[in-house]
Amino acid sequence: MNPRIGKRVLIVLVVLMALVAARTGYIFYQRSRPMKTPAAAPANTYQPVVDDYVTSPKIFPYDLKSAAQEMVGKTVWVRAGNALPYYPYHAGTADLAHQAAVLPPLEKLVIKDVVLQRAPAALAPGQVAIVQKKVLAVVDRPGQSGNFAVVVGTNIGDNFEFTANDNFFFADPHELYKHWPAEVWTAIDQRQAKKGMNELQVGFALGVVRGATSGDYGNRMLQYRSGDSVINVTFENNRAVAIVENKD
Repeated sequence: MNPRIGKRVLIVLVVLMALVAARTGYIFYQRSRPMKTPAAAPANTYQPVVDDYVTSPKIFPYDLKSAAQEMVGKTVWVRAGNALPYYPYHAGTADLAHQAAVLPPLEKLVIKDVVLQRAPAALAPGQVAIVQKKVLAVVDRPGQSGNFAVVVGTNIGDNFEFTANDNFFFADPHELYKHWPAEVWTAIDQRQAKKGMNELQVGFALGVVRGATSGDYGNRMLQYRSGDSVINVTFENNRAVAIVENKD
């Protein structure tokens, strides 16, 4: 073999052996180091409670006939408290142009009928009217004479969209949430927010939220409107810690 070639081969072999030795040493070094403990995932600030597992019955109408079958004769409780308008209903027609008031939270109603009525529309010159109808639940109100109508859906052509599940509970909330203490239910039935109540309980007492500050669920301030009052409720750890009522 040519001495020059043999010398080059020897150099290459020496270099390869050095690389192998370095790699082997690095592997042993890595294995000898203590194992790192994975960083713990950030804790979830919200802890599930019994309320999260409560489910209320729902209805699934697809036209006027099925809506009547699903609703007529049923007792319901107002879910969208202090936000759901109701209208006078006489001789088979609702006065949709004149709202009577809004239904208070958890008011108990019996649905007597479900009807379809064309919605009033104000058109600008040159506009073409799209015929939209309202699906109305006809109800009695405790302490008021006569019948009233509540919008539970809309209809355009053959298309129906229903809001009844958003408007009402189809089971008694007192039974759905019977695990709540008696004093909580007393405050809800009197439509009052009390310190210590959680967001859901205050919503049952005061109705839908009208405004909110930034913050996670249970750690923020929520604003409600009840009659002529605006009520601000501050929550910490999903418990009311401050309740401020301001009259208009």
